Amino acid sequence: MLRSLKAQTVAIVLAGLLVSNGIGLALYFRDRQDSLILQDAFDIAERAAGVSRLLRTIPDEWNPEIEAASDGRAFRVWSSRVAAFDNQAPTDEEEQLNADFRTKVPAIRNNEVRIWFRRSLPENFLIPMATDPNASAESDHVAGRWSMAISVHHGGDEWLNFYSQTAPSVELLPRFLVGNLLIALLVQSAIAVWLVARLTAPLQRMASAANRLGTHLRTAPIEQTGPTEIQLAARAFNSMQRKLIRHIESRTGMLTAISHDLRTPLTQVRLRTELSPPSEEREKTLAALDEMNAIIGTFLDYAKVSSSNEERALLDLGSLVESICDDFGDGGASITCDVREKVHFFGKRTALKRAFSNIVQNAVTHGSTTNVAVATEGNEVAILIEDNGPGIAAHDMEVVFQPFRRLDGSGSRDSEGFGLGLSIAQMIIEDHGGTISLHNRPERGLRVAIKLPKTTASLPGKPNGTGTRWGR
Repeated sequence: MLRSLKAQTVAIVLAGLLVSNGIGLALYFRDRQDSLILQDAFDIAERAAGVSRLLRTIPDEWNPEIEAASDGRAFRVWSSRVAAFDNQAPTDEEEQLNADFRTKVPAIRNNEVRIWFRRSLPENFLIPMATDPNASAESDHVAGRWSMAISVHHGGDEWLNFYSQTAPSVELLPRFLVGNLLIALLVQSAIAVWLVARLTAPLQRMASAANRLGTHLRTAPIEQTGPTEIQLAARAFNSMQRKLIRHIESRTGMLTAISHDLRTPLTQVRLRTELSPPSEEREKTLAALDEMNAIIGTFLDYAKVSSSNEERALLDLGSLVESICDDFGDGGASITCDVREKVHFFGKRTALKRAFSNIVQNAVTHGSTTNVAVATEGNEVAILIEDNGPGIAAHDMEVVFQPFRRLDGSGSRDSEGFGLGLSIAQMIIEDHGGTISLHNRPERGLRVAIKLPKTTASLPGKPNGTGTRWGR
């Protein structure tokens, strides 16, 4: 699903941002929630301390009226003969609240105040009915809140009791925070996409250059830009390209030089042979010299294809293939050509004509009839060349494309030629970014399938030919 380096890198960056933001958000809310709850507890303790101070400074007969006035729905106040609860093992928070409460009510001794601050109510803790009918609505413990209970000794056997709960917990993800988080993720995503695209652009250029190198060896070198590692890779790629060009040029130059150097002594031998008296040996020697000249000519053709600098131009493949079929038909071959639409292609006309001619020549040589068809298939141009000859053994399908390799003996093909026809055709087709493959036909014969990429739009037109057939 995420196959490209860009998509995988962006996904990793976003996943890391999401996880880190999620962990940070969880820690922030936990700390914030604890702080808010403890602050609520201190506020309740401060309110209770205020009521206690007030009751200590007014006449005792006013106490019931002040208690009733202080009692409410969220903050309960009542007096009793004994403390409302007992806390023998106070927590750290309860110790802090106790110390803070004593600073606000200095007259209280250490054993005269008890504080309970926990999620649950104290054991056997009872809250009396409120004087206000609506006060009991929040007197019961509510899940999610912390309970705060305080009992203060007010002299004699009188204890003043307080009870309240902290504010409800805030929602884990407030709307404004979710919005901020989404905006942050979108901004970070855009930055990540831009940054990854910037970093991977040199890799994409290198991949495109590698594809072009297969069809255009002398393509322009890659720009050595981007991070240091990319520059090193681009420098190595350009160096490899230069070495390939030098290797091919040296091989081609050596083959051409050898072929030319051989023709000079062969020409001298031929002249001397022609000046000799007619004889059977003289004819055999001249035939051998002709064969050697043909071999050298084939070598030169192979060298020219290897180093061809022919310019590419827009051409009509259908017309080109039809002209080849016309030439073989005029020579007496039984061949049909089926081209039902114009196929415009950007390529080397002379080189393509040589490739198609070599393949058609093989079909005409080894079969009594040959069928050629040109058609477009999606983004490709397909050229099919079929004959009714003996075909080729499956294990020899790749061997026939090797230079100077011929199928001899009892194989499907005879030993005519020098084993360079299909090699030259394959080189030309691959130079145009295409492929060539061989398949034995079910009935009899060989099918050669050539696929070329459509480098320009195919322009539909009238059929160039529909099943034209030339007799022998």
